[in-house]
Amino acid sequence: MDISQVLGYFVIMIELKKLLDRIDITILNTELYSVGTLWNYKNVNSPYSRIYFIIGGCAQLTMHNKKYDLTPGFLYLVPCFTTVNMSCSEWFQQYYIHFTSRLQTGIDVLSILKCNFQANAKEIGIDKKIFDKLLELNPEKELFEYDANKPIYKRVTERAFELDKSKSVSDILECNALIRLLLSAFFKDCDQSQISHTINGLTRFQNVIEYIRQNLDSPIALQELADIAGLNPTYFSNLFSKLMGISPIQYVNRRRIEKAQSLLLSSNEPLESIAMQVGFEDVFYFSRLFKKTTKVSPSVYRKQHILS
Repeated sequence: MDISQVLGYFVIMIELKKLLDRIDITILNTELYSVGTLWNYKNVNSPYSRIYFIIGGCAQLTMHNKKYDLTPGFLYLVPCFTTVNMSCSEWFQQYYIHFTSRLQTGIDVLSILKCNFQANAKEIGIDKKIFDKLLELNPEKELFEYDANKPIYKRVTERAFELDKSKSVSDILECNALIRLLLSAFFKDCDQSQISHTINGLTRFQNVIEYIRQNLDSPIALQELADIAGLNPTYFSNLFSKLMGISPIQYVNRRRIEKAQSLLLSSNEPLESIAMQVGFEDVFYFSRLFKKTTKVSPSVYRKQHILS
């Protein structure tokens, strides 16, 4: 490794530290919970992430075409905006945490950084005491029957915000530290080069990403994004794809659909209005792209999405 590569590595590590320092973590729900055969859900795709710590019994998660047998003593992560199937043939007991981990740009860090989805808790020194402490710090954040007159995601986030207002600075810092500790388990032995590429992309195309965030309700052309980056369209598209692992237009559409998911769960607005707010004049095209991404139509997503 020559001096330029060494310097490049340190620059990326500095940017990674800055990114991690800017993460805003919000715990929506957490509880020790026993479930049975009713824990069977298809095509769940949520705007928040989930961590499970399995205590006993057995169940399964399927995501990214891989089945995970939920094993006692192991941690499992379902990142936000990830389609997952859940099933239980008998019973199992788990600690669960539903949370968001957003950057100042509004992007959830778990929607852009690739990591592992399973970790052996014992091997990394994590046990139920950490989850018991999180329960102690987050009383009344278990799932319950919400007011049916309000959209579900809005109810959950509003309730979490109200409960967090009474927390001390010490409690907030401790909650953040514990969630970060749990998340660290899923980044052990993962592809550091891919993470480096993503961090490099977020830094290199910061203005482009911010422009996309602010203009999701409008048409966005490749030429516009290339002009912001100061590059010709072909070179920009190739470099963006290499660093971010996805083409610029695919990235724009992904962010549009993610915003639509949040709007569907936080408002009662009609599909036509939501489609317009995320840049689609044709509601039928919006619905097709939404279903291609989440496996269900927007109307089904709104009706069937539950806090599993």
